[in-house]
Amino acid sequence: MKYKLITILSFSALLTGCSFFSPEYKKPNIEAPSSWNSQGAGTHTEQTNLPDLAWWKKFNDPQLNKLIENALKNNNNIQVSMGNIIQAQASLQKVNYSWLPTVDIGGSAFTGKAFNTNFDNTSGNVLIDKLDPGNSPEISGYNVGIASSYNLNIMRQLKMGNIADLNLALRDQAKNAARLAIISQVSGNYFSFLGLQKQLMLQQQLLTDAKSTRKYMKIQYANGSVSSIRLAGINQLIAILQSQIPSLKNKLTQVQNALRILTNRNPGKIITKNNFDNIQTSGIIPVNLPSEVLKSRPDVAIAEYQLQMSNEDIGATASKFFPSISLTGLLGHATVQLANLFTLGAAFGGVSLGAAVPIFNMGIFADIKKSKGAYYSAHYHYVETVRNAFMEVDNGLSQNSTVNQTYEQHKIAFESAKEQYRLATIMYQQGSISYMETLIAKMNTDYARSELNKYKMQQMDSIVNLYDVLGGGYNVNNYIEFKKFNDEHDA
Repeated sequence: MKYKLITILSFSALLTGCSFFSPEYKKPNIEAPSSWNSQGAGTHTEQTNLPDLAWWKKFNDPQLNKLIENALKNNNNIQVSMGNIIQAQASLQKVNYSWLPTVDIGGSAFTGKAFNTNFDNTSGNVLIDKLDPGNSPEISGYNVGIASSYNLNIMRQLKMGNIADLNLALRDQAKNAARLAIISQVSGNYFSFLGLQKQLMLQQQLLTDAKSTRKYMKIQYANGSVSSIRLAGINQLIAILQSQIPSLKNKLTQVQNALRILTNRNPGKIITKNNFDNIQTSGIIPVNLPSEVLKSRPDVAIAEYQLQMSNEDIGATASKFFPSISLTGLLGHATVQLANLFTLGAAFGGVSLGAAVPIFNMGIFADIKKSKGAYYSAHYHYVETVRNAFMEVDNGLSQNSTVNQTYEQHKIAFESAKEQYRLATIMYQQGSISYMETLIAKMNTDYARSELNKYKMQQMDSIVNLYDVLGGGYNVNNYIEFKKFNDEHDA
């Protein structure tokens, strides 16, 4: 028996030594670009590891800092990811505990009658044949003891342990991805909130100036100085400006509610003392080499862990060809009493050892093929994830460069409008032009300032997007904080 078991184990080791059963993992070799195609003049190379960089603090806004801190502690999606980590940790523990035998304690009792083989049945009922109701001895007894069992496929156990380790690492990266998304959403909504507040104020100012212009235009129209076409034009402009105000207020409500939900609060108002004009955008655009992006982005890490898990799954499936060793032990006490005959009672114990190896099971080959198909898909999913990461960063740099250039042109236009209004004011004071023409110049300045504010909002969006696609900030204060939701669930 001993030599047969050794022969089986040796045969399985030889059979599964082939790379068909246990392929060596090789990370896909993807050539990274040497530089970014769209790096703008306003960018700088970031020396700090971007995941560890609290980039939002560059804006020197205590309220933004507090919102992000609260979101990272209280956001429900992050807590969901932490719950997934708990499950992955438990799965790893379960695999590790599988190296230990299971032990059960139990017992049973029974009672009945024995058959009397000397009894001849004359009733014609075959169901009671050989049973003498009057003279059959009674049987009763019990057993109680401990039963231990151990069933192990060593190679499969090792593979499942590797998969559990990788799954835990993957879940941790999923938590990082959730943190990264929350940081981007909080900062993006906060800057939108400030920008929309400013936009609403500018819109209302433009509407006020348009109404003042219409007031003086009506006077000139009555005097025959302006045509009805110009009066109709100012009425149209006022109607358009008034129609845009409800939309701005609605957007303000939505971004405030989003900020409160992100920090796990009910919808409501956000009170801020900061002004959108105080937000500086120069000198904070980061750039990292493409190779560094692969180290920073959680989605790339997740895709690689999925690839590694698929590779290990091939080996785990192939490990079914290895022997499964079973060991069972019994230890306890039992009695059997035959009434009026004898009493038997004794301690009992026993051990059994066995091993089994599949000889003909074509289903295992099909399962291996299925696992290889999953690895094939995971391979190209990883490649696609890396390519998309490069594309998103380069697109983000291009967008930021474009928005910055457009903003600078609108800034020039705004300065020109201010100069035009200044000259119009002087000319009115000198009596060269009417007050209505001065109001039109002021309206032009209001409009130019409003357009400049819109492009600054786009600037802030592009900055937040860049830090998001570069994987910035998610590792800041990255500690696991599980929220208590019910005393009965606490460990």
